[in-house]
Amino acid sequence: MAIVEYPAAAKRASAERPIRIFLNDVPVAVSQGSPFGLPELAVGYLLSEGLIADRECFVEATAVPEEAAVYVASGERAAEGYTPLHRVTSAGCAQSALLRDARRVEEPAALETTARFDADDLLVQMDELCERSPRRNTGECVHGCGLGAPGAHELALVREDIGRHNAMDKLVGQAWLDRLDVRDKALFITGRISCEMALKAYRAGCPVLVSRKSATDEAVSRAEQLGVTLVSHCRDGRVRVLSRPERIIG
Repeated sequence: MAIVEYPAAAKRASAERPIRIFLNDVPVAVSQGSPFGLPELAVGYLLSEGLIADRECFVEATAVPEEAAVYVASGERAAEGYTPLHRVTSAGCAQSALLRDARRVEEPAALETTARFDADDLLVQMDELCERSPRRNTGECVHGCGLGAPGAHELALVREDIGRHNAMDKLVGQAWLDRLDVRDKALFITGRISCEMALKAYRAGCPVLVSRKSATDEAVSRAEQLGVTLVSHCRDGRVRVLSRPERIIG
């Protein structure tokens, strides 16, 4: 017989809000996601869109919870011709203005790295991500994202959101704010890898992207072009290396 639970309203479901992102007081996007970690979310999104890149030009990121908004101040501005997303993007399948314009990602320079990752270490780090995801482990519907170095069993950073795109934006944004170099590290995500997520990893400069779940064929094709190693199904003692396999050993 089924056990039926009736939890208190506050614990019934994960929080979800439309979050407005501004760059120098100009609206850039409205992202549907978890209402926490907003400064790193905004910074990570702007990085993935190529709207900011120079850490020395960055001024601050200020969250205004009562407005469900976050304001980023920087000496950098959106390039001419950039089309902002003045609408809510789904927490599950956020759309990138950058990816909509194929001309802006033509003939990119592929990522290069001498870093090599042992498959056993990837499995250990993925398990750690699942263990260190607090909201996930208390029953909330969230995705976790982690950052790990070769040979390390402890992740350098972990972030969460109801959307896997947002979780990655938060982690990349926090690493950038902390001046943490990701060019020799791997990104770990609990959700599937889409082509936009491969592009986000590339924009962050991270050469390896690992998922506990699957990856789309477009993600594999895009990752191969961009020089990103994709690893899927990282669980139960196995990994699937889908692109740039020379970086995975063991």
